[in-house]
Amino acid sequence: MPAAIRQIETVVKDRALIERRHEQICDAALRLFARKGYHQTSVREIAEAVNVSVGALYNYIKSKEDILLLVYHRIFGLFQTKMSEAMANSGGPTSQLRAAIEATLKLYDEYQDLVLVLYQESHTLRREALQQLFEVDRRYVSMVQAIIERGNREGHFVAGDSNLIAIAILFLCAVWPLKRWNLKKYDLATVTDEVANLVLHGIGGAHGLPDD
Repeated sequence: MPAAIRQIETVVKDRALIERRHEQICDAALRLFARKGYHQTSVREIAEAVNVSVGALYNYIKSKEDILLLVYHRIFGLFQTKMSEAMANSGGPTSQLRAAIEATLKLYDEYQDLVLVLYQESHTLRREALQQLFEVDRRYVSMVQAIIERGNREGHFVAGDSNLIAIAILFLCAVWPLKRWNLKKYDLATVTDEVANLVLHGIGGAHGLPDD
């Protein structure tokens, strides 16, 4: 998580040790935040899970907000990795876009409790940290945008503003963790198919040139 570490002041200066400890802190926070929520989880609980004292933990972070930032970067990084894998294993833009939607929804399903916490707590981050997260989010959007632009060029899609549409697609995927209270009668496969079909019909993927 190099981008996150760059924004976190530490007493320790050994980069390898910082990265290793940040990974351990993040692992513990992922479990605790998902189970208890951000505000209900104490720094002491995270320190105990990492098997260090609270004082030792503060050699690697300055605040609880830093831990939240580490978690954000872990999740966003995982989303980017899975998106890249989905795109690499698919053919044309229609297949790529469907695979990207499937990968995103699968991760939302796997980490839905944590994703809900992250959405709820993003406003608590300081401005510099938020700007960093916005940049990571833009990179994720740009991956979907690239698929749409390729589809337009090759005649598979008839999409308009590719950036706006990419943002809208990812927001549609977020309905699964954010509106799950109203989706209890649906399973993940159904939601994935409906979102993918809605998107592909909307931008012409179901009616344009088929993938090779």
